[in-house]
Amino acid sequence: MSTISVNVPDQIMSAIAKRARNSGYADVNEYVTQYVLRLPERRSEVEELTIEGLQSGPSLPWDKTEIEDMRAALKSKYGG
Repeated sequence: MSTISVNVPDQIMSAIAKRARNSGYADVNEYVTQYVLRLPERRSEVEELTIEGLQSGPSLPWDKTEIEDMRAALKSKYGG
């Protein structure tokens, strides 16, 4: 197995460590390894969702309530 060293600001390292713990990984190394291994799968998912969205027809503008609801949900999920 090869090793790489990456320097990141303390704030980013803290966020990575928190996500690793919250996701049930033994340590940051395991979390980052699994994250990198899943990148091709996640890219395919994003491409499929993009195609689905493009094929779904014209979009409608969001109203202020929908935007505020999304913002609140994201803050609840990710903090802020």
